[in-house]
Amino acid sequence: MNFTRIITKWTGLLVLILFPYELAIGDGLVFFESKIRPALVKYCYECHSSASNELGGSLSLEFRDDILRGGESGPAIIKENPQDSLLIRAIRGNDDLAMPPKDKESLPEGVIQDFVRWVGMGAPDPRAGKIVNPKPKKQLWSLEPVSERSLPEVKDLEWPRDRIDRFILSKLESKKLPPAKAALPQTLIRRLYYDLIGLAPSVEKINNFVLAYKRDSDEAVSALVDELLSSQFFGERWGRHWLDIARYGESNGNDGLGRNATFPHAWRFRDYVINSFNRDVPYDRFIKEQIAGDLLSVDDVEERNRNLVATGFLAIGSKPAKAMNENFAMDVVDDQINVVTTALLGMSVSCARCHDHKHDPISSKDYYGLAGIFKSTETLWGKAANEALTAPSTPLHELLDRLPDNQEDNSRVPVFRSELKEVTEGLNPLVYSTLKEATNEIALEKGISLSDEDYAKCNNGRMRVKSTVPYDNYSVSFWFRNDTGNSSQPITAYLFSYAKDGDDKQAGENIGIGGKHDKSVTGKLFIWNGTELDQSIAGSNEIPEGSWNHVVMVRSNDRVRLYLNGGKDPEIDTEIKIAKNPDREIFVGSRNDNFAPLNGQLAELAIFDRALSVEEVKSLHSSSGQKVGTVQKAWAMGVRDKEKVENCKININGNSKKLGASVSRGFPSVLVSDPDSFSIGSDSSGRLQLAEWIVSGQHPLTARVLVNRVWQHLFGRGIVNTPDDFGFYGSRPSHPALLDDLAIRFMNEDWSIKNLIKIIVLSRTYQLDSYIEDEELLSVDPDNIFVGRHSRRRLDAETNRDRILQASGDLIAGSTNGSAVDKLDVLLNWPPGEAKYLHQASNHRSIYLCMLRDAQPPDLVAFNLPDGFSVTGLREKTDIPTQALFYLNSPLVVEQSKVIANDVLGNENVSDEKRVEKMYLKVLRRLPSVNEAVTALDYIQGVRAKLKGNDEFVRSWASFCQVLLASNEFRYID
Repeated sequence: MNFTRIITKWTGLLVLILFPYELAIGDGLVFFESKIRPALVKYCYECHSSASNELGGSLSLEFRDDILRGGESGPAIIKENPQDSLLIRAIRGNDDLAMPPKDKESLPEGVIQDFVRWVGMGAPDPRAGKIVNPKPKKQLWSLEPVSERSLPEVKDLEWPRDRIDRFILSKLESKKLPPAKAALPQTLIRRLYYDLIGLAPSVEKINNFVLAYKRDSDEAVSALVDELLSSQFFGERWGRHWLDIARYGESNGNDGLGRNATFPHAWRFRDYVINSFNRDVPYDRFIKEQIAGDLLSVDDVEERNRNLVATGFLAIGSKPAKAMNENFAMDVVDDQINVVTTALLGMSVSCARCHDHKHDPISSKDYYGLAGIFKSTETLWGKAANEALTAPSTPLHELLDRLPDNQEDNSRVPVFRSELKEVTEGLNPLVYSTLKEATNEIALEKGISLSDEDYAKCNNGRMRVKSTVPYDNYSVSFWFRNDTGNSSQPITAYLFSYAKDGDDKQAGENIGIGGKHDKSVTGKLFIWNGTELDQSIAGSNEIPEGSWNHVVMVRSNDRVRLYLNGGKDPEIDTEIKIAKNPDREIFVGSRNDNFAPLNGQLAELAIFDRALSVEEVKSLHSSSGQKVGTVQKAWAMGVRDKEKVENCKININGNSKKLGASVSRGFPSVLVSDPDSFSIGSDSSGRLQLAEWIVSGQHPLTARVLVNRVWQHLFGRGIVNTPDDFGFYGSRPSHPALLDDLAIRFMNEDWSIKNLIKIIVLSRTYQLDSYIEDEELLSVDPDNIFVGRHSRRRLDAETNRDRILQASGDLIAGSTNGSAVDKLDVLLNWPPGEAKYLHQASNHRSIYLCMLRDAQPPDLVAFNLPDGFSVTGLREKTDIPTQALFYLNSPLVVEQSKVIANDVLGNENVSDEKRVEKMYLKVLRRLPSVNEAVTALDYIQGVRAKLKGNDEFVRSWASFCQVLLASNEFRYID
């Protein structure tokens, strides 16, 4: 049977118009300025620009036309074809064209991949042959103050329902264009469901809404909008929009060597975003939390945890491979500058890294003023693999109080407080920090332990405890968890030691985990007498990293026994010469410069005034282990201020090795109306001041950019059609007065995103039909710039997948309580083409799938899912063959079609006509017409006649289900 003919006869929906690959011009130019131009300057211009005495190979790379024209060997690039481009072949060293020459520094693999990606984009390049002077501030529309706008005059006073409608109708009337009629209630409820929560309404919801709409349309729509805005699914839908902007990813991406370091704890930021949208956190507060949440003053532990997780906004970006990139630190800074300025301000400030911005009024001095803020910020990646060279070896945020690994399982919340408390007064108790000279003195009576009421956390430092137990016979018991290691310096730390009273020198039993001591072995416990190197004994049992371990030392006269996890270590059951010091103190943590500070947790520290028996040690291990095992560590990616904050020097041509003048930390001068109102002191990075300035109203961008993003998600096109670029290359607004009016309303109403959405969707403009009868409107405004109708939009990648699972009834509501990434190796290695095997089957909503950079979910990748490497305010729009093939061959579609077919066929007493009706209701949420029902049965019978096997009946109905899933009605929002 000719399946193509049948499908074409049915809907004609798998015959697609193929449009050329499109990349938003703003995104492409930002990529060029941040990645390509600096590389050209550093590696190529010496021989291939006007700065060279003689052009190598007669090839100039200084301007766009030069590259396209090429040199002696021909054009340097072929747009969208990296494989055959001479430039790519040369920098890869594949043939005689190898560049740079052998006596020059070769390009790092990461830079080569940037060039490959750039050529694949179509090689966007703003260098037209002469420098275009930046437009003065007064000529750049986006930098003019947001101003109150009076309502425009309109002829049809009955049509507008809201101020929005007045602005829209005024423009339409000026073009002599009538607006489309109102959408049918069946269409409107579907539109609202998809736009607000990303799911389809049930048949019952549709029928009830239609009845309510007939009684009172305004009341029905308002009630429905309130219901959807209060749904838990709202945050999942609108949170995904923000994750696009935040360049969310759960791995670092391919580092050029086939490795991909995972970010197992990035999901906390994802869930923070979802919860923030559901809670309708005011947008100005939302910004502050993400830029400087760790610096906000709060008393509530839960809120403090949220704020720490929020700073993942700055930390989750892809990092270059450190060993391949001498500019690693500044590349991280550049990523943070780019996400803050592009996402929040709609300005590509990163373009000024190498030189003053060629088109926007942003100077290199402005760039390095911001760079000082982020260079004074320490970025904490999560448990990224050190061997992946994607992160400096720094401790991470550790959330211990009310943020368990499984947020829905409260039983896993830590229930006891015998961990060692941070010693430094005033230090944020949820963030590890280096301790200096501070100590915490606790007097212990004999046999009394540090437990629920008295506890301290020790990290990168020590705790001092006075003890009065007898010297010759005593026991010490504690649990510890050693969590951070460094491949270049093995874990080495004292866990417990004695010293003379008031003396920091070791003078008694010293228990440690080895790595550097002459007689110790990495990963094993050792004991030392504190004075003589030959009196150090290493144990035989290896210490597993990242888990709780119980240690007991029993001293009986001159004999010392060491127990690990209830068992005696045979190597440390011996006599050891230890000087008798009646006046002594216990230290927990490192006390010697030759040992690394203790990074971890200690719990249940107890000192006994006698030597415990073997049975007592085992009992102690068993009873305390049950308690210690309830303590869960909760890691998150985030940032904090460095101990030493400093200004940044200009990197000449973007090279961090060639430094110019130091620039005071600050904000882009063209956007600062009052320089003294947000001064940055010498004791802080300036992130908090930056966050406060962004939402202060001193400049006109923040509210305009957000309002435009919301409008875009509701209409398919922004008032400014370049949502990430409000600069020289960006589009001018189609309705500037409307943009400002909405921005003012947004700020005046507490920066509420939910309220802004409600204002827009209750307007008559939003509720217009997408179908138009007036051909003049279509011919004059084919792109719907004047919003005379509603634009038809294809479901995005996530909604498409979620809708398929919803149709079958297999969609699982709610979060995944973490991420499957946490179950993967910290450092992924896989052959090309096998990335799909990293993704585990899941029926949760798509926002909870593994978002691995360079290895995206197979069910989403064909539908323009952002790659997570850069800010994406506007997803690409392509129609390509793989999208049509998805509905024919995708395991997801095939399996879910079978599920739907089996459900439809479950009752043997139902006629085929009723089965067709049921399938329509499940997939399209409506009944078929008479002609549709006849065509459906013809199709099913024709397919069944050609199939062989016992399951041809189910397969034929499943095949018809695939046709429905591939239909425009299913895939598009009207």
